[in-house]
Amino acid sequence: MRKIVLLLCITGALTGCVSKKRYDQLVLDQQRANEQKDSLVADVLAATQMVTDINADLAKVRGLGVSPVSTGDRPLTGKAEERTILLGKIREVIAKLDAAEKQLGEQRKRVSGLTTQKKALEDQLTSLQKTIDDLRTTAQQQELLIGQQKEQIQTLSSRVDTLTKTTMNLTAAGNAVRDTLTHVIDESNVVYYAVGTKDELVKRGILVSEGSKFLIFGGKTLQPARDLKPELFQRLDRRRDTVLTVPEPLKEYRIVTRQSPQFLASTVLPSGKVKGDLHVSDLAFWDGGKYLIVIRD
Repeated sequence: MRKIVLLLCITGALTGCVSKKRYDQLVLDQQRANEQKDSLVADVLAATQMVTDINADLAKVRGLGVSPVSTGDRPLTGKAEERTILLGKIREVIAKLDAAEKQLGEQRKRVSGLTTQKKALEDQLTSLQKTIDDLRTTAQQQELLIGQQKEQIQTLSSRVDTLTKTTMNLTAAGNAVRDTLTHVIDESNVVYYAVGTKDELVKRGILVSEGSKFLIFGGKTLQPARDLKPELFQRLDRRRDTVLTVPEPLKEYRIVTRQSPQFLASTVLPSGKVKGDLHVSDLAFWDGGKYLIVIRD
């Protein structure tokens, strides 16, 4: 689109410059031709008047003969003197005819030159007209092309609007899916941690005593409650929270739930108890469950 507009601007500027210059030159040439034509008309009128005068002079001597002029010293009288005067007029008429013929020849040359010049001007005008017609045809073609492109642009704009709305909808749906997926992933990495003495954990409802004892038979053991409540635990993200602190680092702690101490980088005693904070070195530690219960012995 930008190239077409630039082409039209260049074409218009070129047409204006060239046409104006050539037009001014043609007008000047035409003015000169008109001046030369007026001059020729004046010359023709003068020549016509000269011929008229010559005809008048010839009419005076028509029918008269001319006798040879005497070379003697005898003065001319009567008819001889009149004939001598007429002879001089005839010679003057001939001289005028010669001058008129010469002038006529010059006028013919000037007319021929004007005819050639006129033809050259007509050829220039024809060439200029052809240039204007060609440029007009080009401009009309460009106008038609621009109209077609305008329709195409409108169609494409409509398609772009449709695609934009579709993209926005897809983006919104994608964001919703991403948010949902992020939430699901976050939730899948949530773990719960509780630490304390046996009495504290039992009192909070995290541990329960199960089993029966009669005399020396049987016994009771501490087990995680069957319905563990997340609000009773500390909520952690297993991807980031890899250090689980304990209230008294110098004490020994026992893991009640199914997590294996082998995935800890802490001090693990032969009895399986842990001394100090729990440093999780592998996410496999949480394969035993998302609830971790630790008792301080």
